Amino acid sequence: MEKLNIAQLKGKIVSEPEMTETPNGKKLLKFRLMYYTPQTTDKDGSHANFIEVLLWEKLAEKYVRYLSKDLEILIAGTFYQSRWEDQNGKKASQFRFSCETLAITDIHFSTDEARLSAA
Repeated sequence: MEKLNIAQLKGKIVSEPEMTETPNGKKLLKFRLMYYTPQTTDKDGSHANFIEVLLWEKLAEKYVRYLSKDLEILIAGTFYQSRWEDQNGKKASQFRFSCETLAITDIHFSTDEARLSAA
């Protein structure tokens, strides 16, 4: 089966982005994104959804200094489900979004085009 799992999300960053390294040395920038869907997500009628977003290697290095909590962005990438067992042996899982492209869409974000294109 071919891989056809491409999505775009527009939303607001709701946690401070955190740069880390994987055990094998890959740079990883992660944060939580809130985005809206037409479907309600709870009994109060909210349309908000939350997902952990991951930027890898060069993309992480490029955007680490520009991304912050409350910034509105547009991302494209793929959804995947991470599965593991907790310390009690109980199976757990979480959907995540692996970002392949990113655009800052927040009208309050001031840019210096030379710095962004050089990054």
